[in-house]
Amino acid sequence: MNRYRRFAFPFQSAFFLALAFALLLAGCGQASDSNRTDSGATASPAPSAAASTEPSPQASPADAEPVQLTVSAAASLTGTLGQIETAFEAANPNIELNFNFGASGTLQKQIEQGAPADLFLSASTKNMKALSDAGLVDAAHSADLLANKLVLAVSKDSTLAPSGLDALQDAAYSRIAVGIPESVPAGQYAKQALDGAGLWDALKDKLVQAKDVKAVLQMVETGNADAGFVYETDALGSDKAKIALEVDPAAYSPILYPAAVLAESEHPEQAAAFFDYLRSAEALDVFRSFGFSEAP
Repeated sequence: MNRYRRFAFPFQSAFFLALAFALLLAGCGQASDSNRTDSGATASPAPSAAASTEPSPQASPADAEPVQLTVSAAASLTGTLGQIETAFEAANPNIELNFNFGASGTLQKQIEQGAPADLFLSASTKNMKALSDAGLVDAAHSADLLANKLVLAVSKDSTLAPSGLDALQDAAYSRIAVGIPESVPAGQYAKQALDGAGLWDALKDKLVQAKDVKAVLQMVETGNADAGFVYETDALGSDKAKIALEVDPAAYSPILYPAAVLAESEHPEQAAAFFDYLRSAEALDVFRSFGFSEAP
């Protein structure tokens, strides 16, 4: 009997070892099946960003940075273009206007010397012609835009009422403001009128020259000049000055404001869009409200 007991324990141990091994294999098989279900080829993989068929979002034109246009313009257009800027940018959110105001002759020189600009609005055809002759203007987008008149302005509370240019020789006019004729178109027109009346040299000691027509107007408004030659639109737009005399249009060259896209513009398409807008009925209505008339 002892012999049988000797072999009973090894037999039972072998049996239990075999059973445990079989159970282990079964468990591995289930785990393998589970893995195939969760991450194997038989399961549908979660869509990744790379595999997605949905189109990626694109930046819309409205989201893009607006194109910056630099507009060099005669100082006498300051108020008008400020109003036009608001309307144009509202209708063209992809374009932003930046203005450089000054005397037309000064702006012409800046452009000739390479100053960046996309459009030029001059108060004189002379300055625009100089740029055109130098090949700096886009001839396809160039035209006379507006017309204006030359007047003699005095401060709002002044009692001076000259009947003609000859009255400027009176002692009551000790300081007469005028734009520098070499660079300021309003000064050029004033010199023409005074030369024609034989008064430029006679009034030489009374004349105070200013850098642009806005500076002339400011001198009149502040009383630093008894009178000054400005455009009709400047006087009409001031609440501190008034028109004392309308200068005979026959005494000076026609005052025309040409506008043009510059040949070196980095944004010719957008510049052309603003050029076209300046000639639109909407923009011309704004110009007329400031006293300008449309160029013939």
